[in-house]
Amino acid sequence: MKKIFLVVFLAIIMVSCKKDDDGSNNNCDAPAVITVVQLNSTSLLFEWDTSTGTAWQIEYGPTGFQLGTGTVAQTSQFNYLIENLTPSTSYTIYLRNNCGSDGFSDYITLDFITLDPVITCNIPLDLTQIGLGSNFIDITWNENNETAWEVEYGLVGHPIGSGTVEPTSQNSYRIDGLTPATTYEIYVRANCGSDGFSEYTDALVITTNN
Repeated sequence: MKKIFLVVFLAIIMVSCKKDDDGSNNNCDAPAVITVVQLNSTSLLFEWDTSTGTAWQIEYGPTGFQLGTGTVAQTSQFNYLIENLTPSTSYTIYLRNNCGSDGFSDYITLDFITLDPVITCNIPLDLTQIGLGSNFIDITWNENNETAWEVEYGLVGHPIGSGTVEPTSQNSYRIDGLTPATTYEIYVRANCGSDGFSEYTDALVITTNN
């Protein structure tokens, strides 16, 4: 139900050859090209020309990392999926043929930037008081196509994030255990699970009865 709109291709490929001072061999030809198949905010699927080999070594890390300090993988497939990347981050992949007893080829490289996640988590609407006593406040709100929320409340003027937070799956809630004749400030936001939270509603400021 959550709306994460991910672009599946981004033309930011930069392919080059790089000499490997530790193991390259002129008898082992480098792959010709790397192609992005699918790119999103946390993963990249890429493939390469297989005409020059049957096994490959991949090393990747944030752009600027030193060879030998990145994440290394071996594969006999012609494509590879890298996961658990950080959104909006530049990475470099080094790819070379593994020619067995003939050693390794030179590297070719791919530079790419993971995408920004576009997350829509709908803010609750029309936060309203529907009941009031000396030690409770009843509130309700428009669901706005969400199913779970967090209610935050505290004394008027409290910074958001420093109040009492209570989760709920209902679009109405009783805040109790309050102090009579005291002014409180209440906020509600949607809880969208793995997609995070919505923005908070505007403050609802209510004074309990004597």
